[in-house]
Amino acid sequence: ESFESLSSLVDLLNQKDTWKIKLSGHTDNVGDAAKNLMLSKKRAEAVALYLTQRGISEDRIIVRFFGQSQPIADNDTDEGRQKNRRVEMKIVE
Repeated sequence: ESFESLSSLVDLLNQKDTWKIKLSGHTDNVGDAAKNLMLSKKRAEAVALYLTQRGISEDRIIVRFFGQSQPIADNDTDEGRQKNRRVEMKIVE
């Protein structure tokens, strides 16, 4: 489901070859907080790996992870938890 968006990001980063991005991994609050922190790290690293495997230089990517500490939606609903399981991308340079 995310591959189309990720491919578009690769295309954009190839066009804007001076841009650097920050990838921030997040989870919902289901389960152990320490495990969620590691899951958010793996999530962000998976996106970084996708980008680097398609030619984007590692030095253009910053990876951060926050576990369940920064929800954007209510964790009391399935829909809210789904929104909280995410990787955000931000242009930093």
